[in-house]
Amino acid sequence: MSAACKKPAAKGSGKKSGRSAKTLAEAAEARLDATPERLARAQDAGAAATRDADPRAETRGVRRILDPFDVMRANRVLAPHDPKLNDIRWLIGEQLRRTHQRARLDNLRAVALDRVGTTGFGPRPGLPQGEAALHARDKLRKAEDRVGPAAWPILTRIVIDGAGVRECRGFIPELATPWRADAVVTDRLRVGLDLLGELLGVTARGRGAGDRG
Repeated sequence: MSAACKKPAAKGSGKKSGRSAKTLAEAAEARLDATPERLARAQDAGAAATRDADPRAETRGVRRILDPFDVMRANRVLAPHDPKLNDIRWLIGEQLRRTHQRARLDNLRAVALDRVGTTGFGPRPGLPQGEAALHARDKLRKAEDRVGPAAWPILTRIVIDGAGVRECRGFIPELATPWRADAVVTDRLRVGLDLLGELLGVTARGRGAGDRG
C-alpha cells in the first residue's frame, strides 16, 4: 500500500486511551463527600475532617475521612495485582455505603416538623425520599441474599460500620491462627464485593467485578 493511501491516525487517539486508563473511582471520588456515619466514626477514632487546600485539585473542599476500608483501597488490599479492580471493588463498597444511608431515611424526616398537619391535599415534600428509602431497603435485602450469610456480616462490618479486618476474626471461629483468619476475612470481603457489582450498578449486567477479558 502506498504512503498516499495510508489513512492518518485518528487525532487524539493516544489521549483517549490515556483517559480510558483512568479509573472510575478517580471521577467518582471528586463528587463524594463524607457521610454523617463516616464523620461520626472518624470523630470517635480521634480523626478530623480534612479539606484539600490545593486550588488546582478537582476535589478541593471535599472532606476526606479515611476508615479501614478506604485504607484497604489505598494499600491495594482489595486487589493487590490489579489497580483497576481494586478501585472498582472500592466503588462497590462506597455504593453500598450510600445505599445504606438512603435506607435509613424516614418519611417523616423528609417533611419539616412545622409543616406536619398544615398542608392540604396533594403531594408533600419528602415523599420521594421515603420511596427512595424503601427502594434502598429492598436493595439491601437483595444484597444480603446475594452475598450470603458467610460474607454479609463481614461486608457490613468493614464497609458500613468502619471496622478493620482484625475486628472480624470472630466471624471465622474455626480458625485460631490470626493471619489465616485475616486472610479468610479479606477473601470473603472481595468475593462479596464482586457479587454486588451488578446489583449496585457499578459493573455491567452479567459481569462481576472480578470478571476480566
